[in-house]
Amino acid sequence: MQYTCLIIAFPESAGAAMEAQFPDYGFKTCVVASMRRASGLLREWRFDAAVLDADDYGERYVDMVRTLRRESRVPLLMLTQSLDEATELSALDCGATDIVHKPASARLVAAKLRRLLEIGSMPPDEPPEVKLGPLTLNVRHASASVDHRPLVLTSHQFELLYLLARHPGQFVHREAIARALRSHAAAVGRSADVHIYRIRRKLRALGDTGLCLDTVHGRGYCLSLDGSTRLDDSAWREAHDDEFVN
Repeated sequence: MQYTCLIIAFPESAGAAMEAQFPDYGFKTCVVASMRRASGLLREWRFDAAVLDADDYGERYVDMVRTLRRESRVPLLMLTQSLDEATELSALDCGATDIVHKPASARLVAAKLRRLLEIGSMPPDEPPEVKLGPLTLNVRHASASVDHRPLVLTSHQFELLYLLARHPGQFVHREAIARALRSHAAAVGRSADVHIYRIRRKLRALGDTGLCLDTVHGRGYCLSLDGSTRLDDSAWREAHDDEFVN
């Protein structure tokens, strides 16, 4: 299996060795130099892991690690020449998964990433595949399909739809979504409606799927099949978005 890895290094040429060698160890890479670019990619695409070559960013590495952790929960390795314990503790406290001291070969970094991915790839209570009617979501491959036709989703859209599909016909509160995605509830509140809208559009493009994706305004969301299962919740009577997928 080939994994995807985001490499943040300044300048970008500093990540050239890993970019050239990682495919030999099962990783497809994307190298960026700025935190702004890294954040944009993490919001739009699903990466399996990330590497931050921290030395050339100075003390900014702390904010960068925090930002990376807010944007994604994938394993994050920080590369550094520093042997200072305070630096390592600070990086770990901010969200780094592990630290690798330079110089380190691309083979070693890839091996550490692969081991972290193997350890955390599948929590015991998380099924590798979820099906709801024609919808199939596969976590291991981060793939979605409807009636065996590909459904192309961003990483956040996939995780949101996966969470709803695991609880078909049930109202899922925004706070539960924030916990599941390991994000701040406020951030989920601002962006989830946009993700839901875009998921609806993508489902509609596939025709009559029989799936209903409802919004309980200001509270959460519900995914059901043919609208046959509805939660008996006062929120439905108070206000709900009656815009359906089919």
